[in-house]
Amino acid sequence: MSKLAEHIREMPSRRNPPYRPLMDISQEERDDMGEKLGDVSYFEGAQLRELIQADPDNLEFRKALLCNIASPEYAGVDAFSRKVVEWQEWEGAPWSLIMAIARQTWDEVRHAWFATSILESYGGTLEDYPDTFAGGATAGNTQQNGGGLPAAAEEMFRNPVTTLSMVNVSLEGRGLAFFEEISKLGRRIGDDLLEHCYDYNWADEVTHVTIGDYFVKQLCQDNPENEKIALRAHAMFEYSFGARSNLSEDQTQELKDFFAEEIGRAQGAFAAGPSDQ
Repeated sequence: MSKLAEHIREMPSRRNPPYRPLMDISQEERDDMGEKLGDVSYFEGAQLRELIQADPDNLEFRKALLCNIASPEYAGVDAFSRKVVEWQEWEGAPWSLIMAIARQTWDEVRHAWFATSILESYGGTLEDYPDTFAGGATAGNTQQNGGGLPAAAEEMFRNPVTTLSMVNVSLEGRGLAFFEEISKLGRRIGDDLLEHCYDYNWADEVTHVTIGDYFVKQLCQDNPENEKIALRAHAMFEYSFGARSNLSEDQTQELKDFFAEEIGRAQGAFAAGPSDQ
């Protein structure tokens, strides 16, 4: 590993103002959020959209929504900028992928700037509400991001196939619908800035999903192991990242059976030991 890649991997996530993870805020701060929004549980994208549509003149709801949106955009800048460096160390990553992720990093910068600027137009700041995301889950910033990821999970997310499948194809795919809803909300309440900015962001998400689709296919072509990794990552996202409510009972059971089989195989491999494999 190059010295730059090693330095980037260990570098903690930073932002000005500093990240303030939602899970780490005090009870006093939770009470304050409850007073401003009516309930702490309302600090969620879909819920805030409904509150804004019901009460378009309430700027507090709009501030909360833009803080909620800005947080993952800053985390995206952090995460994808790291990938630009780290993936150069991966033998299977073509240079065209590195350049595509560099472009995606710039898109995330623009999205973060849009969200911050709209928030400020409402008289708010990033410090008004805590972060739903708090930078990358690197070895050096576990305190900032609320604990970080286990070593195995960190290594999984450093694999381009896994990240492209889970983030670009699955997560960014859902971002298409989310940004479309935000743009429509802006049009309904007469907020031209919100409408236009999130129409632009929606167009970026189309590109990000295309990047994921293209490079997952390229990296999995004639490589059954990478194809398995991509399918598992996609299934893991659908099952573990809030998508279960949109799945039928049969689909949910299919995913449960899939993971049960995977766990069984893993346990068998560990039990056999290296000499029997």
